[in-house]
Amino acid sequence: MLNCVVVIPTLNEESKIGELIQSLNDDEYPNKEIIVVDGGSKDKTVEISEKNGAIVILEKGENKSLPMARNQGAEYAIKGGNVDVLCFIDGDLVLSHNFVSNAMAHFNEDSEMVAVRTVANSIRDSVLMKAYSPVEDITKLIKKNTNAPPPPAHFYRKDIFELAGGFEALGFREDWTFYNKVRKIVEEKGGKIILEEKCTRYGKFDSIKEFYRQQEWYGRTFFPYVEYAGWKSGLKDLFVLMPIGYIASIIVSLGAFSITGKSIFLIVGVPFCIKMIKIIYRSVKYQSAYVFPHFLLNSIGNYFFIKGMIKYIIGDDRLSRGDE
Repeated sequence: MLNCVVVIPTLNEESKIGELIQSLNDDEYPNKEIIVVDGGSKDKTVEISEKNGAIVILEKGENKSLPMARNQGAEYAIKGGNVDVLCFIDGDLVLSHNFVSNAMAHFNEDSEMVAVRTVANSIRDSVLMKAYSPVEDITKLIKKNTNAPPPPAHFYRKDIFELAGGFEALGFREDWTFYNKVRKIVEEKGGKIILEEKCTRYGKFDSIKEFYRQQEWYGRTFFPYVEYAGWKSGLKDLFVLMPIGYIASIIVSLGAFSITGKSIFLIVGVPFCIKMIKIIYRSVKYQSAYVFPHFLLNSIGNYFFIKGMIKYIIGDDRLSRGDE
């Protein structure tokens, strides 16, 4: 039976880390180890982690970040010599029952399995979270998009992790970038990647402030991602994630009935109307009344994304997380 090491980067996670580690302890898979890589928590994250049986190491370096914490945790595990599969989980998540067991079954049964993708979902127990995640069951949506990146909870065979060179020093899209490196290796050298529907991780924002702080962090780390991936990939991700044009079209559409505004409305307002039709369609299709609030929440989030980009331009080039 293969050995699995779970690496958890943390920063001030005292309200959630205990439950996460306990769920891993309760997992029926016997050959597992938990490593918490702490980025300088000022609360009781380290104390709670150690109390629940995790190995805690302190993240090194001045510019602490999620990808560097993951790499340091993986390096620690590999040096220990008792790891076959690495699992990377963010410290603020809730996991489904036997999360590790269900994923490791694929590695134990198939030597060609190099990675297991898991399902990302949200704890929809508030208006905020229902707006953030308007569709209750997103498994079918993930299955349709085989190229979709993994959520911040994924499994990789140790050899493929080393071959891919670990996570890049990025903040924006760091998990997507690493996953794409793994996919490229699989395409060239062979191997298998599977989505395990029984493995679901659940995330939650405790406040709208926390959500917008995350968006600002994404904006602040966007340009380093562009430097790595190139402007073509960067702009593609930017316009997929940020419907800035639709926000502008709302404003422009206010002048649609003026003489000078009609031509502008045709250029900008029409795409906005099309977007609204899509939102209504999705609301009916997925039987969710929260699709439009989702659009509104993320539209406002774009402001904080841009704010983060401006911060980077004027000199705030830290890759550390926005919840510091």
